[in-house]
Amino acid sequence: MISSELFSLAESALGASDPGDLHQRLLDLALRQSGAGTSELLHKGRMIARCTGAAPRECVESSQQVFHFRILEEDWSLKLEGGRDLDADFVGGARVVLQAISLQDALKRARFDTRFHLWELEVIRSIAANIKHLDEPEKLAGELLGHLIALLGVRGAQVYLGDGEKPAAGLGEEILSPDERRKARDQALIEETRMAIPLGSTENLGLLVLAEKEARSGIEAFADQDRRLVELFALQMTVALEYAAFARKSLERDRLERELQVAATIQRHILPQEPPKLPDFEIVARSKPCLHVAGDTFDTIECGEDLVLAITDVSGKGVGAGLIASGIHAGIRLLLGEDLYLSDLTARLNSYLCGATDDNRFATFAMARISKDGRLWAVNAGHCPILVRKRNSEVHQIVSSGLPLGIMDLGGYRSEELQLENGDLLLLYTDGFTEAENPEGEEFGLSRVIETLERTPGGAEVAADALFNAIDDYAEGRALADDATLVVVEYRG
Repeated sequence: MISSELFSLAESALGASDPGDLHQRLLDLALRQSGAGTSELLHKGRMIARCTGAAPRECVESSQQVFHFRILEEDWSLKLEGGRDLDADFVGGARVVLQAISLQDALKRARFDTRFHLWELEVIRSIAANIKHLDEPEKLAGELLGHLIALLGVRGAQVYLGDGEKPAAGLGEEILSPDERRKARDQALIEETRMAIPLGSTENLGLLVLAEKEARSGIEAFADQDRRLVELFALQMTVALEYAAFARKSLERDRLERELQVAATIQRHILPQEPPKLPDFEIVARSKPCLHVAGDTFDTIECGEDLVLAITDVSGKGVGAGLIASGIHAGIRLLLGEDLYLSDLTARLNSYLCGATDDNRFATFAMARISKDGRLWAVNAGHCPILVRKRNSEVHQIVSSGLPLGIMDLGGYRSEELQLENGDLLLLYTDGFTEAENPEGEEFGLSRVIETLERTPGGAEVAADALFNAIDDYAEGRALADDATLVVVEYRG
């Protein structure tokens, strides 16, 4: 009778959805067979079921019986307190029952793993199918959440992106209170009917919230495999959202790169493509920007028989500085048509910039005009000293006579007049030369610029080469921290 019940129990185990009842039925049979007071079933040393019988006192006081089984590489134990010894047929039948239970558990795990791997493939397929939504994280989150809702059969689910207080996608009413969401973003919330898993590996990307898993009888608690599934899904969603964020940043970088290239091209075309062809002057102008768009600008303008030179260095770098520099460049060309003194022209530029730029933006500025007979007029607004190297190598400095442009509208600037002789050099340059640093952080400085001019015989081309080579050698291969621009003129009157 007991043997037939054991085999019937084993047959039931192969189709059982809940092994808990089978465990109790096996222990009940063991009590009936042995007359023991209690029976326990242990799996891997942990008690998973216990049954108490009504055996006589003398049976309960008898010795303990323990039977060990090794099934599918897992340890099972059947422990009896008191009663008669179990016969070999019962022990063999119990082994068959435990084997059937273990096989059913292994089959359920295999089915779950298969279902999970199919779900993983579906998520990957969904990510690929919805690649168009990478720049729309709300749509991407909604698409992915739909797969999880279908797989788990939950009545409520939401995805919150970043620190958002409203769900970006979801089903049903909001599951967690604001306080619960804030806590869950730091540490996952795991309850019988609610789960909240934070999204993000290195930064807060959002929160995945689920509730009320449906069952035939209504709502059932989340099982361990459900929790594992949700955690792995959260990881997949994190990867998708991080990839989407990376893709958006990459697209934005590409767009900005293209805009910078366009801006740099426009700025290059604004600058003189080649200096004026005047018989009394050798003119060399060069610029070496440290970014795509330079804050430096220069100009060489033929004005009748005169030569006009200008150089500007706007505070800061990049597009903002480049736009202001280009504006000054255009202003010079417009104001030259009014035949103003250099000092008045500089004052007009200053007034314009004071009203048109932010308080933290200004521009140092230097300008010179050389007539055919060698007369030089120059004005310096907070810029590096204008240098004039005479034929005897002596260097004369024209220093600033006022604040840089755009700081305060205080009125006029003072211009200085000199007489150039045949072979004299005029140098306008930006602080990319004086502030070039060696590996020890020491600046090149004005004195080295002057020394380079003094020991370099020759005309404008030779002087320009010497100055750029000097700062490159001094920096020992390090990139310049600021734009370096110069205009060199040799007077040959």
